[in-house]
Amino acid sequence: MGPVERGLLRQGLRYSLVLRLVVVATVSLVSLLLGTAREPGPATVLVLLFLAWNGYFALRTLRGAPRWLVPVDVALVCALSLLQVWTAPADQSIENTGWVPLAAAIIVVTYPWLVGPCGLVALTLAVILADIAGTAVASPEGWLAAVDLPAAIPIRLWMMAEVALSWGLYRLVRRSARRADQLVARGAQVRRDAAIAAARRADEREYLAALHDTASATLMMVGAGVVSRPESWLADQAARDLTVLGGPTAVTDREADLVALLREVVGHTPLRVHLSGSPALRMRAVDAVMLGHGTREALTNVVRHAGTDRAEVTVSLAGDDDRTVVVEVTDRGRGFDPAEVSAHRYGVAGSLVGRMARIGGRATVRSSPGHGTTVRMECPRDVPPPTDDNVAIIATRFHQGLAWAAVVMNLVILGLLDLPKLLASHEIYRPPAAQYAAMGGFVLVTAFVAVTTLRGRAVGRWRWPLVTLVLGLSALATAGVPPQNRLGYPHWSEGNVGWTVVLLLLDARPLVFVGVLGTSYLLTFAQTALGGDAALSFPAAVNATVIVLAFQLAVGMIAILLRQLAVSTAGVARAEEEVRTAEAVAVQLAQDRVDRYAALAETIVPLLSGLADGTLDPGDQAVRRSCAVEAARMRRLFAEDETVPDPLLHELRACIELAERNGIPVAFAEFGERPPLPTQVRRRLTEASVWALATAQGKVRLTVVGADGTVTVSVVAAAGSEVVPFADGDGVHTSTTMDGGRLWIQSSWQGADVTERSEVTSQLSSPGHDDDERSEEET
Repeated sequence: MGPVERGLLRQGLRYSLVLRLVVVATVSLVSLLLGTAREPGPATVLVLLFLAWNGYFALRTLRGAPRWLVPVDVALVCALSLLQVWTAPADQSIENTGWVPLAAAIIVVTYPWLVGPCGLVALTLAVILADIAGTAVASPEGWLAAVDLPAAIPIRLWMMAEVALSWGLYRLVRRSARRADQLVARGAQVRRDAAIAAARRADEREYLAALHDTASATLMMVGAGVVSRPESWLADQAARDLTVLGGPTAVTDREADLVALLREVVGHTPLRVHLSGSPALRMRAVDAVMLGHGTREALTNVVRHAGTDRAEVTVSLAGDDDRTVVVEVTDRGRGFDPAEVSAHRYGVAGSLVGRMARIGGRATVRSSPGHGTTVRMECPRDVPPPTDDNVAIIATRFHQGLAWAAVVMNLVILGLLDLPKLLASHEIYRPPAAQYAAMGGFVLVTAFVAVTTLRGRAVGRWRWPLVTLVLGLSALATAGVPPQNRLGYPHWSEGNVGWTVVLLLLDARPLVFVGVLGTSYLLTFAQTALGGDAALSFPAAVNATVIVLAFQLAVGMIAILLRQLAVSTAGVARAEEEVRTAEAVAVQLAQDRVDRYAALAETIVPLLSGLADGTLDPGDQAVRRSCAVEAARMRRLFAEDETVPDPLLHELRACIELAERNGIPVAFAEFGERPPLPTQVRRRLTEASVWALATAQGKVRLTVVGADGTVTVSVVAAAGSEVVPFADGDGVHTSTTMDGGRLWIQSSWQGADVTERSEVTSQLSSPGHDDDERSEEET
């Protein structure tokens, strides 16, 4: 059972109990005040005792009704019906019925929220039989009238009709709630899958950004020879990098002090940094962490490129309402020309700009040669809450369910209750045609509402013309009933015309609904009063009106209740969805981080551990070479992007750019057409090239060839160190050849339909193909 259905059952039960309390108290106390009871003393005692039981029954039911509570309630209602000899009016007749049958009718209307259909039929029959028996005991001479049809129709048949209609209303609205739950759950599943996918992408990007800012920067500095001997700050930095490799610490939406976090970042850099601006600034913790990571990346770039040991970090608020947080990192170093930065550089685009974009902010870099660099990061201090479309879904389903219930009730009342009255009293009306015209008009209006509901539309601009038509038809029908028969059995339109009004005003404001419904009754009573004596006495008219009007008002109030329930249950559904989504995201991200760490544990982790505990010397050539290789592999990892036209070339160019920054000249050429390659295949193909670019002692020639479904990546370089073995796998075969002091490594991948390797591949990739000038021109 979903949150919408649970909310409906809870609120529906509460509302039905309130309806029972109000109506029973109204009809019973009015009867006492008007003094119509045959035995006022015993009648007063019965009223007070039963009202006390009603209150007890409501409280116990709301707290969780025991099984015996409903049977006891039915027994007491039956006992009250059998004791009508005290409570019935002195001039009891079928038209002047006492308050007990009316109270029993509204009580059984509330039972669909408490018992199943079989139990509902049984207890309704028990109450009706007890009412007939009590009427017979109270008025023995009226026994035949009490069971005669159609004389007994006004109360007994109406009681059965109300129970059936109430059960139908309950089933239709509950079915709508269940359907709303299904739609909400389906939407939640779609959003959950999208949230998991988005979280995985965001976590992957943030992990890569953190990896770039930490392990990659550390290994790149060691590999490039920036650090030539063991340093305490390097050991501390390597230790922190190991923590990041295990996966970012989960951050909730709680608040954190950005300035305190930046103070910690500044304290772990070898630079002399001046932190200025706001002394404290609280914001969402996840955004503060993002700004902290961006600041660390900017300071790392100062260490590596700026040629200065000083920097300044400024924190401030911007915007008209100071709701934008700004962090600026400024140095007075050598600077650079941003237009000349390679598109394959991950730092600015991936680590800074991408990170700020993920939290709804932005990052900009201002720099020029000789004038230093300023990195500006902005993000909103608050994040607006997401819109909740569950409210519209639930409200629409509730309205449709209630509208169909009202349509069915109106048609049942018109066809099974009112039409028999009209046909049985045909000779009384003056003229009969007016009655049939009114009946036909009510049916057509109901059909119109049914069609609009079926199409998923509202009555809209037709509401008030139709309301006016209904009131006019009601006045026409009342005028055709002789004055002495008004409010009696032949007056079929009295009260029941209000159901058509209810149908047209289900989505109206409460005051409008009550006002128009009351107007329909006042018009009828005014016509009756002007006509003279009516079929019912004033007390009987009050009782009859209360029992019908209460049910109609109940439906209108249910419409209001359901609109409010849509908002509250949407909030519950959203909260449950957020919990489930958070759990699913956490499980998936945890697994992703375990997988990532496992991939790095054999290569990067030992290097960082050695740098952190001092067992590895950053000045040792073997250590520097290993750090350079791992930094190059991470550079390839950062460059992996399936959206670029040729991911293989994109990744290789990123590694070439890193080698050139370290002073290694690279001649690059590519030939032929290449099919799309999976990520793992691209990693196998480029592994040897990445190693060669990171360890080369001189010029490197790199060639990529695609021919006949085969892709080959070959690299020729001066052998700078002992060649490591490269394992085959994923359809990739790697061969290594030494020719004097030159090393030739070739990695080839063949598609499933390729039977032999293209001859042009061997010719273009062989060590003897030493056309460096052509390669450089191609580059």
